[in-house]
Amino acid sequence: MSVNEKWQNCLNEKQREVVNELDSNILLIASAGTGKTNTLAYRIAHIIEEKRAQGSEIACLTFTNKACSEMKARVTEVVGEAANDVTIKTFHGFCYEIIRQEAKRRDMDISTDSVIYDEEDCLEIIRNVPEMKTMAAQTGWAGAIQKIIALVKDYRGEYDYFTNDAETDYQRVIDRLLVEKGQRFSDASRVNWKSCTALIMEFQNRGGKLVSAYDNALRLAHGMDFCDLINMAYELLKKPEVQREWSDRFKFLCIDEVQDTSRLEFSVLECLFGQNNIMMCGDFFQTIYEWRGSQPDLIFDKFYGEYQARLIVFNQNYRSTKILLDSSYEYLKKRFPDKISNFFPEDAMAMSDNDGEKIVHATFGDTYIEADWIYNTLQRLRPRDLSRVCILTRSNVYNKRLSNFFCSIMETRQRNQMSQKGVFDDFPLEFMLVDEFHFFRRQEIKDVLAVFNMLVNEWDDTSICRVAKEYAKGIGARTIEKFQSDEAVALGVRTSDMVHPSTIKYDEPFEMLRRELEEGNVVVFDVESTGLDTSRDEIIQIAAIRIDKTGKVLDKLNLFLKATKPVGQSVNTHHITDEYLKQHGVDPKSGLQMFLDFARDSVIVGHNVGYDLTILDSQLRRLDMEPLSCMAHYDTLDIFRRFYPNLENHKLSTVGEFVKVSHKSTHDAFDDISATAECLIYAVNNNIVQGIDERRRFFTKYSKVFVPFAEQINEFKKLMYSMRPQELMNKIIRDLGILDRYTNEDVRNNSTNKSTSKVGNLRQLYRFMRERDDKAMSCLDGIKNLLTLTSLSNTEFDLMLASHPKIPIITVHQAKGLEFDYVFFAGLQEGVFPSKFSIDADYFDEEARLFYVGITRAKKALYLTSALERSKNANPCRFIYSIPLKNIENRQ
Repeated sequence: MSVNEKWQNCLNEKQREVVNELDSNILLIASAGTGKTNTLAYRIAHIIEEKRAQGSEIACLTFTNKACSEMKARVTEVVGEAANDVTIKTFHGFCYEIIRQEAKRRDMDISTDSVIYDEEDCLEIIRNVPEMKTMAAQTGWAGAIQKIIALVKDYRGEYDYFTNDAETDYQRVIDRLLVEKGQRFSDASRVNWKSCTALIMEFQNRGGKLVSAYDNALRLAHGMDFCDLINMAYELLKKPEVQREWSDRFKFLCIDEVQDTSRLEFSVLECLFGQNNIMMCGDFFQTIYEWRGSQPDLIFDKFYGEYQARLIVFNQNYRSTKILLDSSYEYLKKRFPDKISNFFPEDAMAMSDNDGEKIVHATFGDTYIEADWIYNTLQRLRPRDLSRVCILTRSNVYNKRLSNFFCSIMETRQRNQMSQKGVFDDFPLEFMLVDEFHFFRRQEIKDVLAVFNMLVNEWDDTSICRVAKEYAKGIGARTIEKFQSDEAVALGVRTSDMVHPSTIKYDEPFEMLRRELEEGNVVVFDVESTGLDTSRDEIIQIAAIRIDKTGKVLDKLNLFLKATKPVGQSVNTHHITDEYLKQHGVDPKSGLQMFLDFARDSVIVGHNVGYDLTILDSQLRRLDMEPLSCMAHYDTLDIFRRFYPNLENHKLSTVGEFVKVSHKSTHDAFDDISATAECLIYAVNNNIVQGIDERRRFFTKYSKVFVPFAEQINEFKKLMYSMRPQELMNKIIRDLGILDRYTNEDVRNNSTNKSTSKVGNLRQLYRFMRERDDKAMSCLDGIKNLLTLTSLSNTEFDLMLASHPKIPIITVHQAKGLEFDYVFFAGLQEGVFPSKFSIDADYFDEEARLFYVGITRAKKALYLTSALERSKNANPCRFIYSIPLKNIENRQ
């Protein structure tokens, strides 16, 4: 049976509409359980079968890793091999790809090999930025500073303040926020639950300088935070030529979960629309992030009105029992009568034959009794799979109370049963708080990922400090502090210098560069390529010059290489056409071999050289060729960042103007290396040579203790080109002592239970790497891909529950997109749900939608509990009364 026949047979009428409609834009309203993912997979298959687009011209964007994984799996199952070409990414992952690719093409002031820093790593940056070190050292201030910076960076995009003067832009944002969003600024500044007036004053007086200094520290470490992903993508896509190129890449776009899209995020997406066919999917009633900037009315109305979208509503539900679906739908009709008539012209229908159980509502005098009732109900249910049960609440504070009470209840029951000379025979229950879902933020996991980060990003001081302090003999916190001192900053010294081959050999990170320039053994190189996907695109021009200490060109190489794929949109950047390559290109294998021979055993230099080295390694591996053999490499982008931090930016064009180069950068590889060589000689003569003795004296104090560690790290660096990620991880945890450390820690803590074992978590990370490793990529690209996955994942809910089946205690926000057989929705009393804040503000729409999301997480049975805390004025949550009375069974 063809794919065409399958979807005709297995989809309902509305689903077939979505698959068939390939001419008009679509606004699809699809609630949980209506078969949206399956339908989208068949739509993609139909597009390809009808030859309306190739797989590479189709993009699906989601907002969570879980949804992205499910989409990839389903599309692969339905579409087959063609699915490999379809772009299926999270929104943040897609923004990262735009930035990473355009960083090279547009000569941006960001490294092409930049990694995404998580909140913990960003906090470490804040603590070490000289401009805010003293502030961040005060108790609770670092976290508040981080929240304020995130708020300011979010609104830089919202206010569209993008000039070449970031410091002024940020100060303008702060000034405007203090007037228009004073409460949000005050909330962000909270230290110990109270707004910190002193901190607000610091940002009011010099906030632009502080945020800009934080950004500079991130760039120096080749890092980006989550705010950068959206802001930079938007700043780039505002350029007409960038917008045109990215929108021209696709013919069909599908964007999921649009109800929680902010105005800035929608602006990023809108840049991609062009003349493309757009389908936006969402469920207005699951909008639960208005407090974070989502504007569902504006986005639904704007897309529906301005883009002549056809409205299609999935009203057949295949997930819930009839009672649960009827209850949630009737609830919406009561709470949102106007909206439901707009979005649901036909009533929702449960396709299940099972009526199901009534919803249970129970009220109690306090939270402890509520917890005891939930525990006893679970004892009666005896769920075979604990991960299919969930306890939902409004807040993490309430979750912790319930968790503590569950522990107390279990201990009390165990003591009572044992005191009666019996055996503790309760059905075994285990609970898990959300903190435990932060798998990639666990200490033992962060240690391993920090090693990988410092391998692929040699400027990642944060990771190097973390690993060195924990696993390098003789290097402790006091040694690391010396590298973060004012003296080190003044000398241009960085912790990452300690693992550079030049420091190991000469006690100075630039001595190797200086000596090899004397010997005329420095090669400056650059490449142009068919595109900017280092794992798949191909080099079409490679240019190199060998220079001496005066910058004199001793030898040169400039080759054009034939390619097996078209240059596509990249021709607009480098102006090298397919026709030109056919006429003037040489065989890529012989051309690359000529470069390898030209550059052998030299010191390599480039501007933003990470991209060039990565695509070179990737293509060499794809051609089964030996890797580049060089003594070390240097990046003029980093050199000028280090010695000239106050330049407007550090693009090659800007640095070239500052140096007054005679060769202007043009995106021709040969022109760019000529400009880079002049910039290099300027920095060597004016900065590197002048400070070389002071730096050597500094490094000499610490080199002996660092050398064994540096040699070990550099050995891992060599292996990352030939070992798959999980294989390299296995070697790293054994050779560095990570496995021994956590094995001993498990023994000390008596952690024989796999759910609390740190070694068990290391095994889970190994399995994650093995299962997610894309074998089509080179080893290095595979490592980078996995690091991007982990950095874009705040939690790995499915990963944790698969390895440690427990009952999760989570908030409704955290449960978004998840489903469970049995749901206990707890803490449903006025002042808790809805929150006191919403009651005081007399605004309940967002809370009402949040309640809807909560009750629609259940597939089989739903239990609602209210703890009235023995107060005369306490009442159960008002939203419960919007559920049809016939579907509720009240218990005490």
